[in-house]
Amino acid sequence: MTGLNDRSKKPEKSPRMMKMYWQFKIKSIAEKAQADNKRINGAMIKQEYSIPYSGKTIVKYLKQYYKLPSKKTHREKKRDMREIKSKYRAFEKIQVDIKYLDDIPEFYDDFMRFHLPKYQITARCIRTGALFIGYTQQHSTTATSIFIYRLLTHLKHYGVKPAEVTIQTDNGTEFTAPWNSLKKTLFTKIIELSFRSTHKTIPVGAKTYQSDVESSHRLIEDEFYACRYFSGTQDFLNKAHHYQTYFNFKRFNTYKKGSPVQLLQQAACYLNPAVLNFKPVLVDKFFNLYKDEFRLLAS
Repeated sequence: MTGLNDRSKKPEKSPRMMKMYWQFKIKSIAEKAQADNKRINGAMIKQEYSIPYSGKTIVKYLKQYYKLPSKKTHREKKRDMREIKSKYRAFEKIQVDIKYLDDIPEFYDDFMRFHLPKYQITARCIRTGALFIGYTQQHSTTATSIFIYRLLTHLKHYGVKPAEVTIQTDNGTEFTAPWNSLKKTLFTKIIELSFRSTHKTIPVGAKTYQSDVESSHRLIEDEFYACRYFSGTQDFLNKAHHYQTYFNFKRFNTYKKGSPVQLLQQAACYLNPAVLNFKPVLVDKFFNLYKDEFRLLAS
């Protein structure tokens, strides 16, 4: 009697079923992305690998091997970034940037009266949040080169290995050559040739890549430039040094959950905390000290 039962008219093999080659291809892509903690989607892999099926079909197979992430909240993204940054070694990655000082209304009168520096050169360690600053009247590679030479010399003196340091900057001409030039700037040569460190630039327009150093610019403007009085250049530099010392040794970072000196002790307890005591100077006055070496590098 079982022979009289209706048989399904559905074909045993669908003619539109994805071929096994592409199923295995999607599986390997998905498993690699999952293992490497990378985010992928159907539209992206369809375009990148020229998969000859609809996005809906690709997603159907993708879901079998890859957990499609839900959209994260701003707080979740910040938490994830904090976890990533906590895996860096102390001074493994340092963001460097320039802050304009002549556009701060509360600072402008003293800036004009005492001919105070026009630019702040800023370096900030990703792991510890430590802040290192210098000043200049010039928006130039010479100024940033003197600053980075002093900073890397300072770190090396305290036992940081320059070869393990990456300096990250944007694509400003004070750091890099124009996009259509193959030449390296003095700033890059000092990092790579004098200290064997690495100079890395961020993608054009990707300002969030410099979020640590940019956030320090907001803090120092609110907590220092906008509320302090100055009586001259030396007084300005002394007070800048005092603020930087406070920032590195006393100021609690709620995002990183510790002050820079506390985070340094967690990440590299073998380093002397004095490594965070870097004296801010007007770098323009140091050119004669480095000019011979700079000329050799520039040639």
